[in-house]
Amino acid sequence: MPTKRYLAQLLRRDAPAAPSEERRSQQAGQVLPIFVILSVVLLGGAALLTDVAWWWTVEQRMQRAADAAALAGAVYLPGNQVQAYSAAYAEATKNGFTHGADGVAVTPRRDPSDPRKLIVDIDGDAATNFAGIFCWDGGPCLDRVDVGVTGAAVFVLPVPMGSPQNYYGVGYFVDAEVTTSSGSTAWLPARSTRGTLSAQWSNHGNVYVDDGSRAITSTNGATQDWGDFNISLPAGATTTGVEVRLNSSINTAGSECRFAVDLYNGGSYTTVGRQTAPLTTNNPATGQVDTDHDVGSSTDMFGHVDWTATELSNTNFRVRVRYDRPASCGATGRLDLLAVKIHYTASSTTIGPEPVVSPEGDVLAPQNFWGALQSKGAPNIQGDAYMTYYDTRTSATNEQYLPESFYHYAIEIPPGASGGEVWLFDPGFCDVTTSRGLGENWTVGGANGYSSRQPISTFYDLYDMNDTPYFFGDDTLMRSSGDTFGGLTLADHTLNTNSWAQSMTDCRTSTNWHNQWWLLADGLPGGTTYRLHTHSDDPNRNQLNSTGLNAFAIWATASGGTPRVYGLGAMEAYVRLPGGSASEFYLSQIEAEHAGKTMVISLWDPGDTGSLAANLQILQPTATDYQVIPFNYSARRVSGAASNCANNSDTDVTSVTTNTGGTSLYNGCWLDIEISLPNTYSAPLPSSDTVATEGGWWKIRYNMSGSSSSFSTDLTTWQVELRGNPVHLVQP
Repeated sequence: MPTKRYLAQLLRRDAPAAPSEERRSQQAGQVLPIFVILSVVLLGGAALLTDVAWWWTVEQRMQRAADAAALAGAVYLPGNQVQAYSAAYAEATKNGFTHGADGVAVTPRRDPSDPRKLIVDIDGDAATNFAGIFCWDGGPCLDRVDVGVTGAAVFVLPVPMGSPQNYYGVGYFVDAEVTTSSGSTAWLPARSTRGTLSAQWSNHGNVYVDDGSRAITSTNGATQDWGDFNISLPAGATTTGVEVRLNSSINTAGSECRFAVDLYNGGSYTTVGRQTAPLTTNNPATGQVDTDHDVGSSTDMFGHVDWTATELSNTNFRVRVRYDRPASCGATGRLDLLAVKIHYTASSTTIGPEPVVSPEGDVLAPQNFWGALQSKGAPNIQGDAYMTYYDTRTSATNEQYLPESFYHYAIEIPPGASGGEVWLFDPGFCDVTTSRGLGENWTVGGANGYSSRQPISTFYDLYDMNDTPYFFGDDTLMRSSGDTFGGLTLADHTLNTNSWAQSMTDCRTSTNWHNQWWLLADGLPGGTTYRLHTHSDDPNRNQLNSTGLNAFAIWATASGGTPRVYGLGAMEAYVRLPGGSASEFYLSQIEAEHAGKTMVISLWDPGDTGSLAANLQILQPTATDYQVIPFNYSARRVSGAASNCANNSDTDVTSVTTNTGGTSLYNGCWLDIEISLPNTYSAPLPSSDTVATEGGWWKIRYNMSGSSSSFSTDLTTWQVELRGNPVHLVQP
């Protein structure tokens, strides 16, 4: 073929000889069809490449829409599948792909193996610009191409913090322990006669000592008073009964001769006297001696309501003895000793650590910290990152001030349970100083607070989160404390010497919440996670000069299941740290799905431990116990009045010092601790842990210097995040 020969010649390295005129004419006729064929091939290839690029562009748009739909819907899982699908459809439409329109199919579905994972398939077709020219007789043309993509996202819930139990924030509780005991005085003899000496009695003073010398009367109905018994009871004792001893006899045999006793309280005599048993004869020759005849008892008040210390004093208290001699008894009555014994109950009050008992009567094991919040007017260097309005009192505002976003606590009522209840321990503010009660106190004066005590407000609002823990806009308010704990002032405090030392203030005993549990909500259905929001921002009162710390605890119960109570991603803890020891706390629960991620623990303003040096460690759960784990740390300076902490950092350490013994190293700073979770991390439950019932709980440990008799307190905001949270794309 000429064309083949010509092409072969073109491919040869050496040029061919010049063709003849006839041959040139033949070749010219062959070039044109070759050019046409090559042009068609080249134009077709260019068109096909254009369509392929278009198909790829459509697929990328579709993939982005599928990813966005999966991200939008995953936040509603696992609890609200209907809303998750609805959000996925809406997001796909916003990105140009509406289910059922123009041949598009959007299919959201929950991963059956992971209830928090949403998969979204989008199928459709892409029109072609040029490929449609390629048609086959009786067959389809390439005018449209099917495209299908899949996106998937998983929703990771906020990290649970602080507690694996059905209560949160039960710390070191100092209360007045009242111990009641029963007691009595010794037998106290009379030391003087009282009133007018009765002529019907002789030798009145012989009743002071049991010595055989006696006061004597033979007159029926003869009376005489004696007193000065020197009665002394413990402070605060309450009289429960009185006994009177008459060591007595008669001189000759007789029947039914008796002594009777009445008591005098300084204003009147008891109206019901007490008679002895019949007196017996004293005759040493026959072995008969004076006999103790006791009247009254440990519970006999002699017809009197109460015998106070004043009534029992030597000034007021008397014993009247009357001789009752019937006709059948001709004997003389003889009284050798007259004595009294006072019975009482004594209450002693000691100030010391006391257990916190749940509303159902169970002793709650302490978690070593209290839930807490600083009032609005305090500076953030007090330890509250988000609730305080000021950075430096009155001169600089806190750029982190977010009262609506913090602090939140989850109350999980399990499926199948009913009648859920939420209780708060000592929810209102009560100034008892750091060494009493929960440690609540005003911070007054200087850089820490306003110049005088101002009203403190605290609010507790309980919401149904409607299965969207990161989105508060659709939450439903279930209960609120309202103004119950709003504007508590010094007028709401009073000296209460029965509970505290006189120099300490305590809330009025009429309150039904101080050092007690207060019911916030009941009748809550199961299968729901509720959000408790705590804050001090008062819509009715200016709180900019209110500077104080309020501590509290949360407890939940339900029929048919045990709730969980924990901080949602961030929490504020008020900690009492004894000197010379290590204090441990549950920090956060990190599940196995986070293996390979980086955990970031952020502590705001740690180290306010006074004169006690302190360092902290992070404990990782293992199959058997908790072990200290290495970490990297750095610091961020936020407060304008903060210490210069920005250069504080280190890598691969097992502890970080927060106070050197009087100097806080992170005052007004965030201390960020980073821990790389190994790919093999499995969130174990240590066999030594008798509290947690689920694995993955990490702990934080404070190591304190000093002696066990000293202690310090620290208010710190704790926050735990995992890079990649809360919603992220995953492989379908």
